[in-house]
Amino acid sequence: MKALDKIREIVNKFSFNIREAQEIICHVLKIDKIQLYTENPEITSEQAHTIKSLIERRLKKEPLQYIIGECYFYNIKIKVGRGVLIPRPETEILVEQVLERQKLIINTGNRILDLCTGSGCIALAIGKNVPEFQIFGIDKSEKAVKYATENKALNNIKNVIFLVGDMFNPFKEKIFACITANPPYVKTDEISKLQPEIKNYEPLEALNGGEDGLNFYRKIIENAGKYLLNSGLIFLEIGQGQAKAVQNIALMSGFNVIEVVKDIAGIDRVMILQKSKSL
Repeated sequence: MKALDKIREIVNKFSFNIREAQEIICHVLKIDKIQLYTENPEITSEQAHTIKSLIERRLKKEPLQYIIGECYFYNIKIKVGRGVLIPRPETEILVEQVLERQKLIINTGNRILDLCTGSGCIALAIGKNVPEFQIFGIDKSEKAVKYATENKALNNIKNVIFLVGDMFNPFKEKIFACITANPPYVKTDEISKLQPEIKNYEPLEALNGGEDGLNFYRKIIENAGKYLLNSGLIFLEIGQGQAKAVQNIALMSGFNVIEVVKDIAGIDRVMILQKSKSL
């Protein structure tokens, strides 16, 4: 069977969307989408068997990114698998905001700390675009840091260091110009309501933000002042409906709220804070 015929079969028989069918076929045949449509190669019996096994995994609601083993984030390839959170498109907004303020950050210093780094996608996207930065990504999960380190090598990015650790613990005081974080922010009792692709496969420790979803924002904001240089910035991804609560934590901890940036759905998604001179 030809590749394009196989895609049509997958879409019609299993109700896959065409993008997922294309990605599975391209992955197994080791071709890109241009080759898929210009060459339309014949599928071997061995390849057909592999395609069948991947379809079965997807039908069990395993995320396509885990099945393929990779995804793209801010134009860099990121390896992912069980034990590491899959990068989301909305997290690219945080990277964009950092890059827009890179001159302001560099005027303060060149060190950036990426907390809850996971796959390393935020740290690596920033590091690739601003070689002047020295970026440290930290996560409690050894498995996540292993993926992050592989992603650093995969993209040949030299100015990022990944460490296993608990939040700020490995670092000295007042050495960072900027802190970034996409922390766990789902309320504990809402995890069971998430899509099966998320709740059954992605690491719950990367999702669970505690009873009110704000545990990690408290830990980050209440301690960040000790590690930020004067006028240092914090860039936080936030969950839907959390902007007011996170802003209150920030103000009580002596930070100024610079901006809250919405995603394409109009949801408050990234909050930018600045350390006040009194801290």
